[in-house]
Amino acid sequence: MKKLFALLLALVMSLSLISCAGSSPQNTAPASQPTSAAPPAETTQPAPKDDTVYKLKITQHDPATSATGQFLEEWASRVEKASDGRLDIEIFHGASVCGPKDTIDFVSNGSVDIGWGLQSFYSGSFPGSEAIALPMLALENADKSSYVFWHLYADTDYLKEEYADYKVLLLHANCQSPIGTKNVKINSVEDLKGMNIRGNAGPPQEFIKNFGASPVGVVIGELYAAIGNNTIDAVITDWHAIESFKLFEPLQYYLDENIGVSGYFFLMNWDSYNKLPADLQTVIDENSGEACLDYCGQFWNNVEKKCKESIANDKGEIYKLSDAERSKLQAIADQTINNWVAASKNGQAIYDKINELIAQYDAKAK
Repeated sequence: MKKLFALLLALVMSLSLISCAGSSPQNTAPASQPTSAAPPAETTQPAPKDDTVYKLKITQHDPATSATGQFLEEWASRVEKASDGRLDIEIFHGASVCGPKDTIDFVSNGSVDIGWGLQSFYSGSFPGSEAIALPMLALENADKSSYVFWHLYADTDYLKEEYADYKVLLLHANCQSPIGTKNVKINSVEDLKGMNIRGNAGPPQEFIKNFGASPVGVVIGELYAAIGNNTIDAVITDWHAIESFKLFEPLQYYLDENIGVSGYFFLMNWDSYNKLPADLQTVIDENSGEACLDYCGQFWNNVEKKCKESIANDKGEIYKLSDAERSKLQAIADQTINNWVAASKNGQAIYDKINELIAQYDAKAK
């Protein structure tokens, strides 16, 4: 029995040695190591570059050479450059696409992507914005009036509702407006009574009524003829319009008493904005609003200087009232302001904010 057990034990040991001898050390790896090389890690491929060129159309009613035309060309140039050419902006000057009173409709229905124009051409549509056109405010130039108008919109909620249907690129304002006449020099407030005077809707026309004259609405493109054929006796419009539409030719006298400024809108169709990729929306945003104020007003201020030179060359006369007569005109302006404040939603708050912004601008300018 012992011999049989010994024989079996020897046989088992012999088989174990044969098994171990047949194992290859090279194919035996620690559990922690793979027996074959791992596949290379996936590399994230960059997203394909968007080379799509997005075309945008702008309409405006002033001549291409006007302050408006120059400003919009500058804005478009900056935006196109910032977009690396992926935004292609075409500007239709001189009401070549639509008239001044159709701009809002064309922007709203997408006939154009962007429109520039005057709120006063759309009576009742922008009631709070009328405040910038209140008479004889301390707004002496386009830089100051644009600063005040933009921050009235940007810093408060008073105007937000009336622009909710548009992407607001900028609200700004022009240089001052004299009272221009062809035949009569105005030496007193009494001289204004009974005149037919062209003025924009809103506070300017109320001001005209309050000094005893009759307001007449004439679109800017027809103003030259209306002065020439004596349809109107006088016109309240800014130096920029007088220069751009050569109104210095039929006009002779210019009562320069800080009569008032006009507000402008620069609005984009929301669908046109939303169809742009996010990076191009950022380009639009970063070149609008506050960014425009650095250079916008200079175009209107420059044209004011040019206009006064044109008037001098045409033998026109720019003059002022006596202190006593100016006080009378200021009293009528104050009456117009008080009436607007009383009749307008948030009227007093808006008027107070305008004066606050005027003081802020004056402090910064010192």
